[in-house]
Amino acid sequence: MRVLVTGVAGFVGRHLLSSLRAAGHEPLPTDSRADESAGIAALDIRDAGAVDAAIGRLKPDACIHLAGISFVPDAARDPLALDSINVAGTLHVAQALLHHVPCARLLFISTSQVYGTRNLTGARRESEPLDPASPYAGSKARAEAALQELAAHQNLNLVIARPGNHTGPGQAPKFVAPAFAAAIRDFRDGRLTSIAVGNLDSERDFSDVRDVVAAYLLLLEKGETGGIYNISSGNHVRIGTLLTELARIAGVTPVTHVEPSRYRPTDAVPTLDTTRLRALGWQPAYPLERTLADLWREVDGRQE
Repeated sequence: MRVLVTGVAGFVGRHLLSSLRAAGHEPLPTDSRADESAGIAALDIRDAGAVDAAIGRLKPDACIHLAGISFVPDAARDPLALDSINVAGTLHVAQALLHHVPCARLLFISTSQVYGTRNLTGARRESEPLDPASPYAGSKARAEAALQELAAHQNLNLVIARPGNHTGPGQAPKFVAPAFAAAIRDFRDGRLTSIAVGNLDSERDFSDVRDVVAAYLLLLEKGETGGIYNISSGNHVRIGTLLTELARIAGVTPVTHVEPSRYRPTDAVPTLDTTRLRALGWQPAYPLERTLADLWREVDGRQE
């Protein structure tokens, strides 16, 4: 398939492009800024006319819609940008697909955060009601609802993915695992005397980005039209465990201090039921130890 990918210059995009090519697909990479050296065309999804023109020209067989604000603090700081990108921008893509290539599949990358954090007993199934607890999660829930309306009334070929947290090589240092890795490197090398941390007791569900990308390809090819799929390796860990494991890999005994600006109340995310995805043949291939080791090797070799 010729697969339009939006937001390809982000963390997941680099892994997705190589996986698409390896699977025999032809990726059509786009991002808000062009990168001619990487073959990435400029596409601002906030511009409905530009999106319509691009899809009319490219006529892809499918689209994996990665573009969006994904860092929760960024989303909270600029709610107007959040809706113009995560909601309106998503609709621009869907409407252009319906206009020019109405049979094309749209794989929308949502988030498991649409389930919220309350009532944590039991694993969340895709059919359960949503309870988003942040502006970011709310924007994804609104985008899902708008796309489902198009699927119901205009036959949009829609599949929705709800991944949990994912990390691995290439993730920006503002996210927790690469931030810890960079701080451990700087502590080891004497540039820091202590590592600033927030609340280490909160829990998150971490998958390897490469396992998540494998799920996206599977959903692109075999997902049920109108289907919603949770993506999770089941690695529920304390944030402090990430720090401890990265320090072990680095051979460092870190000294830490709590930075008040980073501290948030202890919370956790729900467990995800991945029965639907596993029924398609998906299994995670990367244990958390491997993910963190690969992340550490990259960060340790990238002096900043």
